[in-house]
Amino acid sequence: MQLLYRIIYNPIFNFFLRNLNKFISPVLPNKIKIPPSGILKLKTNSGLIKLATNQTSYLTQLLFWNGYKQFEYSELFEELSKNTNSFLDIGSNIGYYSLLGVKSNPKMKVFAFEPAYGPKYFLTKNIELNNFSKQIKPIDLALSNTTGKIDFYEVESLKYKYITHNLAGEGNAGTKKTSRNFIKNTVKADTLKNFIEQNDIKQIDLIKIDTEGTEVDILKSGKEYIQQFQPIIICETLFNAIEDQLEDFFDELNYDFYNHDDAGLRKVKTIKRNQDDGIRNCFFVPKSKTKLISKFVQN
Repeated sequence: MQLLYRIIYNPIFNFFLRNLNKFISPVLPNKIKIPPSGILKLKTNSGLIKLATNQTSYLTQLLFWNGYKQFEYSELFEELSKNTNSFLDIGSNIGYYSLLGVKSNPKMKVFAFEPAYGPKYFLTKNIELNNFSKQIKPIDLALSNTTGKIDFYEVESLKYKYITHNLAGEGNAGTKKTSRNFIKNTVKADTLKNFIEQNDIKQIDLIKIDTEGTEVDILKSGKEYIQQFQPIIICETLFNAIEDQLEDFFDELNYDFYNHDDAGLRKVKTIKRNQDDGIRNCFFVPKSKTKLISKFVQN
């Protein structure tokens, strides 16, 4: 099987195979959807983005098969980026949102944080592939509430044993250890406050944070600057995880809460839930920046 996988996911062969698969997929009985491997050229409203990837990336599989407009809050983010000069992409994976933001606004300055071995390799590759090295700076660092070295857990592929760079997107600082085939590495860690001061950052307009459960620790480590800069913050909010802590944090900062769904943004009084309603991302917005997201809010 490993030989077969090597053939199917050879970038040149995969290009033809995945596009043939997509063309004939309406008549395939089992709805087979081959993931992309190699270079994926993604058409957006702002132009073409190139994404180097492999078959372990669920992100690029969704982008290829469904289009970028169907992926999370891509269109909303693309428009919001036009009014964003400084963006922190915390847990950037292969850099999709960093690339989309700069494609929408070439003047944007991005710090893309990714300590996981596989994703950070492709992040750097994708920055170079799109000639965005002046706008996007890859940061090989795990933001945390501590400094020094920490244990970091990444998924090792059991299916593709020959793969060096796994793009599962579940790298974490200990919040997940057993749900999949995790292996432990050691990575550099620092607080958000220290990073901002060491890099002399004077303004942050937008933060996207997806760190598999350590989001509150990271945000608290830079609270004084979040209070000062008042960025819009997009955060993954998995059911029965850290909703209570996130709500308390942003309540104290007098931020408004917006759930994201297929129709756009919906303002809510609380992000706490009694059952999983499918919401995966929330926008936390300071009242001073309500106008920037108003066109996306459902009436």
